[in-house]
Amino acid sequence: MMYFTAILIIIITTTAFVLFASGEDNTKNTEFLQSYGWEVKTKPVESANIIIPNPFDLVYENYNKLQKEANLDLYPYRGMSGVRYTYIVLNYPKDVGEEVRANVICIDGKPVGGDIMTVSLSGFMHSLNFPN
Repeated sequence: MMYFTAILIIIITTTAFVLFASGEDNTKNTEFLQSYGWEVKTKPVESANIIIPNPFDLVYENYNKLQKEANLDLYPYRGMSGVRYTYIVLNYPKDVGEEVRANVICIDGKPVGGDIMTVSLSGFMHSLNFPN
């Protein structure tokens, strides 16, 4: 009986997360990306829990420079936990020979930062600003 109850709890929790948590966040996130000119697939290909470091290390200092290019700033969110969602970009303006991804950082369900990038070693990362 305990085994059955444990399985049932896992199934209910997973179903609730998929149905409720991801849908609202996806709408906010895709609208956030659209405000910068990006079209993305509506479902993220990845999500990960993150913690914005406090204090910033050199990596986050440089990453926050990208945020400021897009009129964003992660500095007020130092020490906070959130979620990074990754989406496939559909309208990158040139063929770069690989999939382009958009990351959105959410704190308390609100998009507060992100970037556009590829995953290869010879790839790139830039601000959310749509390239000219």
